Amino acid sequence: MARKEVFVTCPHAGEDKGKRFVITRMSAVDADRWGRHCLQAAAVSGGDIPGVVQGGGIAAVAAAGIGIFAAMDPDRMDALIDRLMLCVEMIPDPSNPTTRLNWTLAQTQIDEIPTIAWLQSEAFKLHVDFFKGAGRLFSLISLMLGTEENDPAPVSET
Repeated sequence: MARKEVFVTCPHAGEDKGKRFVITRMSAVDADRWGRHCLQAAAVSGGDIPGVVQGGGIAAVAAAGIGIFAAMDPDRMDALIDRLMLCVEMIPDPSNPTTRLNWTLAQTQIDEIPTIAWLQSEAFKLHVDFFKGAGRLFSLISLMLGTEENDPAPVSET
C-alpha cells in the first residue's frame, strides 16, 4: 500500500503563489525514528518540553507541536528539518503531477522565505496530525505523556 500523500498549493502572495507541492508521509519506522531524534535533540539542548518523555517517538512530537524545534541546537534542528523536508517534492507542471522535483531541486525553485516555513509546517502536520484526528486516542496519548490538562472523557467498554 502506498504511503499517504497530500498535494498543497502555496497560498502566499508573491513569487511562489500557486506553486504546487506533494508531501509524502515517511514510513512508520522512519517517522518514529525521526520523532525520537527530535525529542532527544530537544532534551540534549536543554529544551523544556513539559510532560514529554524522551524517546517517546512521533506521538510525543505530536504532543509537543512544531515548537519542539525551537528547543534544539541549531545544527541538530537543521538536520532534523532537512530530513523532514525530504518528503516534499515540487510539481513544476500542474498538468502533469507525475513529474516531480525532489526537495534538493525543489528548494532552488522557491523564491519567498514564508514558503519555506509554510512547507515545513505542512510536512510536520502530515506526520503528526493523525494523532489529533484520532480524538480520544490522542487525548489518551497526551494524558499518558502528561501533556493533557483535563481528564479525557471516559471510555465506555462495549
